[in-house]
Amino acid sequence: MEDHFGKYLRLFGTIFFSVIGFILAFILLLLGIKLLFGLMSYIPWFTYVYTIFIILLPSALFIPAYVIYFKRTASHPSKVIRWISYTLFLAALISWAIFLVWDMGIFYKYAYTVIGMYHSYDMIFLIANVACFFIVGVMQAFTTAKEKDWMEKADSRFDV
Repeated sequence: MEDHFGKYLRLFGTIFFSVIGFILAFILLLLGIKLLFGLMSYIPWFTYVYTIFIILLPSALFIPAYVIYFKRTASHPSKVIRWISYTLFLAALISWAIFLVWDMGIFYKYAYTVIGMYHSYDMIFLIANVACFFIVGVMQAFTTAKEKDWMEKADSRFDV
């Protein structure tokens, strides 16, 4: 007969020490971030590297997403929706390229360390990009054929 008490004790110990380890790792991470950001004010080159990283972050997120959706749109069945999607995605990609070049120019001219000075963090611009994803997603979803759910797939396998 198996020793259930030993299994439960081992399970409790594993869960308990995992939670304690997670809390300790989280505290060490927060202390490391505090140390890193505290040192940033004393190391000017690190401030510039960090600022460039922050400037590139939104474009590094949105441009690949637009390219992926741009490629996936090629297989969409509706030609009108495909062209509307291509137009919106192309306009968004061009605007991201323009804003990225503009922001990098601002950084190299003035070296602002405040995010509000860069155009790719404009709230209206970011909202418009997220809305573009949702609008194109909804348009493409409404113009594709209904997908079979798991019950219909199971029924079609047995209908021979």
